Amino acid sequence: MTAVDPRLFPQRVRYAALLTVNVYVFMGNMYSSGITTGFESLAIALHADNSKLSALVTYSVLSMGLANLFWMPLALCFGKRPVVLVSMAMFLGGIIWSAVAKDYNSLLGSRVFASFGYGAIESLGPSILADLFFERNYSSAMAVYAAFLSGGSQIGPVIAGYLIEARGWRWFFILCAIIAGVNLVTTIFMLPETIYDREEEPEVTEDFEKNAHGHLETVQTLQSQVGDRAAMDYGEYMKKLFTFNITKEAKERGVLKHFIYIFLLPFPLLLVPGVLIASIMYGVVLGGIVAISTLAPSLFSPPPYLFTSAALGLFTVSSFIGIVVAWPIAGPLTDILSRWLRRRNNNIHKPEHRLPALIIPFLVCPVGLIVFGYTIARRAHYVQPAVGAAMVAAGLTLVPSVMLSYVVDSYPRTSGEALVLINTSKNVVAFGLARGAYSWMAMEGVEKMFYEFAGIEWAVIALALPLYFAGPWLRAHTQKLV
Repeated sequence: MTAVDPRLFPQRVRYAALLTVNVYVFMGNMYSSGITTGFESLAIALHADNSKLSALVTYSVLSMGLANLFWMPLALCFGKRPVVLVSMAMFLGGIIWSAVAKDYNSLLGSRVFASFGYGAIESLGPSILADLFFERNYSSAMAVYAAFLSGGSQIGPVIAGYLIEARGWRWFFILCAIIAGVNLVTTIFMLPETIYDREEEPEVTEDFEKNAHGHLETVQTLQSQVGDRAAMDYGEYMKKLFTFNITKEAKERGVLKHFIYIFLLPFPLLLVPGVLIASIMYGVVLGGIVAISTLAPSLFSPPPYLFTSAALGLFTVSSFIGIVVAWPIAGPLTDILSRWLRRRNNNIHKPEHRLPALIIPFLVCPVGLIVFGYTIARRAHYVQPAVGAAMVAAGLTLVPSVMLSYVVDSYPRTSGEALVLINTSKNVVAFGLARGAYSWMAMEGVEKMFYEFAGIEWAVIALALPLYFAGPWLRAHTQKLV
């Protein structure tokens, strides 16, 4: 475990760690969603229809979520860095298995295995960023994280579409394996351990951060007084990267007992309204884009669109545009509104000051679902449903940057457990919505289906309003649960 506050690491160390985490997040979503562009090739090779092939995506999403229940307790026993590296190795092994899979069941099994490995970073990632960045910068760091997370699910299909059309679906997995392998190597040297016992240290203020200039003498001690500038001993730092320790709590309680304790710890948080609302809200927004992704081959491959694998991949550029437009708004808007409301509240910060930023996804994302369903039902030019998809995808940056920041801010001592629960629950919600997308569309028709989906999104995002006013009271009356 690190002996000094990771938030005081030099910027180059913290940003390098941010980069490795974000590349991992990008690759996991690229691997998960990119294969949708190859459904036509897979249908021929594996003798499966689109409804069956959609399970390759939806069960991948489910596996990512359930993995959080295993990886976070393991990280709190053995450290976040070794668990991330082990999960990366598992992810890489699963990708290689996907590349050589001989039949549908083998491919499905490989994707569940790889996604279970990748799932570690979906809860550990925000937790690592919370360890590395002060509150005033955390939302911006989370916006970058969310952009990579959602960007992987949008750029991935573009890459996959062209590669599958040119070389076949196996080459998509080969490319994923190459990039994941490089990411594993760089992470070995660029991701430090970030678990730090802040209870034994004096509170680090923003003035301390500025005076210390964010530099360390070594990974063990700060060389000088607050006002002096220190330099990091990188030899000692590199040595620490290859030092393995069990966490203090695991030593005191016993590794197995501590693992079981941490494993069970998140479940009472289901009774905490803020955590539950964050899980549902994130899951519904994610479910909308997963549903569009899994339905796209059946909607755009037949006439009048006649999309090829490459064209299906290019269609997701629209979603990426939505993410790019939303990205500079997400974190900064949350931070700006939070600071403005804090000043109006006698300079007293409340986590609820982050919630007003949800007005943007409330006005944009459900309307995107309506636009998509309306234009597809009328066989409009593909640009029109693309605009709808872009509006839906914007929520993948806007909603998590607000809600994850809110939860970490509200429950800092149990933020790890809360993030585990959110990432598990939102994937379960998204799985449920997307897994039944084909039968839902067959029953209601594409237009009515997306209208109903929009209604669900509006209702869920609107829950932020009572949370804004009742949040302080709810937090005060749920302290025993956290």
